[in-house]
Amino acid sequence: MDKETAGLKELFAVERGGLVYVQQEDTPKLDTLETALNFFETSQPLFHQSDTLDEANWKLLTETLLEGYHIKSLHRESFYPFGLDNVNVVESFGQNSRVIYPFKRIEKLRFLRPDERAIEGFATLVYHLFPNVSVSVLSKHTSVTVIEPLSPSRTQMFSCYIKHVAKNGTEISHEEALRDVNFVNQSGQEEDRAAARDIQETVTTSANSHLTFGYYEKAIVSFHQQLQSELGGT
Repeated sequence: MDKETAGLKELFAVERGGLVYVQQEDTPKLDTLETALNFFETSQPLFHQSDTLDEANWKLLTETLLEGYHIKSLHRESFYPFGLDNVNVVESFGQNSRVIYPFKRIEKLRFLRPDERAIEGFATLVYHLFPNVSVSVLSKHTSVTVIEPLSPSRTQMFSCYIKHVAKNGTEISHEEALRDVNFVNQSGQEEDRAAARDIQETVTTSANSHLTFGYYEKAIVSFHQQLQSELGGT
């Protein structure tokens, strides 16, 4: 194949911590690579993949990942029995954010010395990698989801699932990790996606001229501020 006439273009690409970062134009900002985290070890296997298609804007689906304000009302029968309502830690690093969703069992750590505490298994950690990638660290696996816009009102989400390394010398089985995936996908994620589709049906009406985010939605506000900055305020 003649590369000079095949219409191919060289893109910037680099691997950091088990993820490959690609940019279609120019090279990424320096702080983007400086804040890239080491998410995965070489010993962690990819054990499952999935993709979904939703009639909703990609930003709406992204927003459902970034706040815990809705847990009690939307996940009453799925996540809320195990988690806390609107109790989160929201942190920003570069253009990215991390939201920590603690489980009720995190109270067990209160009675341990600080050097004995480990958050794994006591909280879900969601990393939003600007603009459209989510890395969710759960009890037995971590998911990487690319939220790809197909049109202003249609989005495809492609997810890869990576099993955690052995804990206390005990290997996590494929079946255990898959049960972890199915619980998340068949309960909380399906409820989040349904909410985004419902919101999509209302944003084109004339009922509201704008949407207002609250103090508990810091990560979503940061997301839109970064978008506005990249798009030049358009």
